[in-house]
Amino acid sequence: MLEKDQVEAAEKRALAVREDDLSVLVVTGRDRVAWLNGLLTCDLAKRAPGAAVYGLAVQRNGRVLADATVVFDDAGERILVAVPDAVVAPLRDHLEHYLVMEDAEIGPSVDAFEVWALHGPRSDEALQAARRAGAFGGDIDRTGLGGAVVLAPQEDARQVAAAIAGVATVGDTAGWDALRLERAVPRFGVDFDDKTYPQEAGLEKTAVSFDKGCYLGQEVVCMLQMRGHVKRKLVSVVLEAMEVPAAGAPVTDETGAPVGEVTSAATSPTLGKIVALAMVKRAQSEPGTGLVVGGASGEVVERPA
Repeated sequence: MLEKDQVEAAEKRALAVREDDLSVLVVTGRDRVAWLNGLLTCDLAKRAPGAAVYGLAVQRNGRVLADATVVFDDAGERILVAVPDAVVAPLRDHLEHYLVMEDAEIGPSVDAFEVWALHGPRSDEALQAARRAGAFGGDIDRTGLGGAVVLAPQEDARQVAAAIAGVATVGDTAGWDALRLERAVPRFGVDFDDKTYPQEAGLEKTAVSFDKGCYLGQEVVCMLQMRGHVKRKLVSVVLEAMEVPAAGAPVTDETGAPVGEVTSAATSPTLGKIVALAMVKRAQSEPGTGLVVGGASGEVVERPA
C-alpha cells in the first residue's frame, strides 16, 4: 500500500501497524505498580485496569535506556510492558537490579503477544473491536491524530488482526515512517538512544510526568527541565532536496559550519517534499532556522504536517 494512502487513513480513519520489533514483559505481584512506577518516567499510580501509557526507563544519569508502552490488563492483575527487542535483555537486568524486597516479578516470556499501534480518529473503535476479539490495550496518542495500542495474545492473534482490519487500514513500516516524520514522532534506536536525554528528543512532552513521585533518574531529568535547555535537540526539517538523505548525513548551518546530523528521513506524502528528523545544536533548533543537508537547503519547523 502506498505511504500516501496510509497517511490519509491515519488522518481520516485509522491506520494499524503491527510492531514486530517490540516484545512484551509481563509484570505481576502485589507491589508491581509501585515498584515499576519508581523506575519509569510516566505515572502509573493513577492508571486503572484497561489503561495504557507511554513512558521511558532512564538510567541514574538521566539518559534513556528504553522507551516503553505500558498496558494494564483488564483484570488488574498484570502490567504488560512493550519494549524494543534490542533492549529487552539489558532492560530486564536493569529492572531486576532494583527489585529488592518488593512483591513483584517479571515473567520469563517475551513472545506471548503481538503488538499493534493504532493511529487516527477511529483508533478507539478499532481498539474496542480488538478487545472483543480477546486483546488488551488502551488509548495512546503519539501523533496528535488519536491513537491506541493493542496487545494480542498469540492464541487470539488471528481473530484480533481480523477485528482490527475490519475497522482500520492495515499499514506497514514505510507508511508509519512517513506518518511519524510528518508528525515529528521520534523512534527509539533510530532518532534517540541510550546516549539521549528525554528533553533532547522532545520526549518530556509525551513520556515524562513532572507531578509523580520519585523515580530512578528523576533528579537529572527534572534539573534539565528547570534549566530550560539542553545542548542539542531533535528537530523536524523540511528539505528542498531531490533525494532522501541517509541516517547520519551531516547537517550544517547556512555558513557551512557543522551543527548535527540526520537521524531519519522520508518523502512526505502530504507536502510532496522530504522531511527529516535531525539532532542539532540548540542554537540551530528554533523553528524558522535555515539548515543545509547534502547541499540542499532546509528549514526547521515545529511539525512538518
